[in-house]
Amino acid sequence: MNKLLIALPALFLAGCNFKSHTVPGAALPFASVDYKVLGATSAEACGTYIFGIDFGHLFADNQGGASAAGGGDPLSAILSLLPIGGDAPETGRALYDALEKMPEATNLYAPKVHLTTTGIAPMGTPIFGKRCAQVEAHGVKLGNGPVPNAM
Repeated sequence: MNKLLIALPALFLAGCNFKSHTVPGAALPFASVDYKVLGATSAEACGTYIFGIDFGHLFADNQGGASAAGGGDPLSAILSLLPIGGDAPETGRALYDALEKMPEATNLYAPKVHLTTTGIAPMGTPIFGKRCAQVEAHGVKLGNGPVPNAM
């Protein structure tokens, strides 16, 4: 019993600080279409969690996403509803904000995400604490169709 009382606080303290760096999905090569790579853009979004809920963004509707999947995978869609695994909601908000900074862009190319979590956060999911996502990407403006004389 004494070992359990010592191990339990150690488990929660081990999750106090967490950093991860990811590239969501794989960058897909562009087909021979009319597009233009624009400048770099970046954004940051944070959430403060109390009892595992980010009350400040509970009803926010400005989510973005980065995925290399071409179609809707039902299993991934169901698993994305769970509070574990997948992209953090702060990542979606940061992607949305980065795209909003470039109104002429239609897409973001090769986004890089830096996720930082502080507080009580076992396995990176904050119960009490703060999680921030910084996104760096390039804007892309898609044209109207295939590149002229591409064949």
